[in-house]
Amino acid sequence: MSVDLETHYRAVTAHLTESLSDGSITWCRASSADELAVSLGGELSSAAPRSLFSADEESQYHLLRSGRGRTLVIGELSSWFVVLEPGDWIAVDALPRLSGAGEAVSLVIGDTLGHHHVHYARDGRQVCRFRWGAEPDGDASRLEHLLSGLSLTSGLPSLDEASRLPSLAAWKTHALILAERLTDVRLTVDWLNREHTRYFCRPFDSEPPRL
Repeated sequence: MSVDLETHYRAVTAHLTESLSDGSITWCRASSADELAVSLGGELSSAAPRSLFSADEESQYHLLRSGRGRTLVIGELSSWFVVLEPGDWIAVDALPRLSGAGEAVSLVIGDTLGHHHVHYARDGRQVCRFRWGAEPDGDASRLEHLLSGLSLTSGLPSLDEASRLPSLAAWKTHALILAERLTDVRLTVDWLNREHTRYFCRPFDSEPPRL
């Protein structure tokens, strides 16, 4: 594995620690951001340009009321759409449906409780799931050719000798590398810092006040 690629995603992981410490990232295909948002319960009337950092602050309003962020930030990355969800995992739950025309992958980030997952779906069904600290679920052999050098499961290189597990930061870094290998698109700090389209999902009481 390229050292430069690992260095790149270490920087992305560090950025996400500040901007998306709990939530999810989903890569999928769709005709438009609006179509994708509606399919996930997003309200088109709530659409507005927001950076991930700003949307994360807004999601706190919904988290306090419902325990869910109910906020989607959707942007284009080459031929893919990327859905960022501070404090939520709506697209993760819909991943098999989102993969109906091909493939979709989600990274669930749970820094607070140490829950980190990668879900992969293809042709309308979930194929496998990788979890930090556990063996994969499903048919991980389908992705064996993409796992070289990645510490997403026990028995692979770069494991901590004391715990036999990668650190959370290392695991997230390798999860992001796997997402790039699956999609052939590169997530960057610059892309994460840009404004994309933010939607709130039903039900929500009202739009949170501007901060």
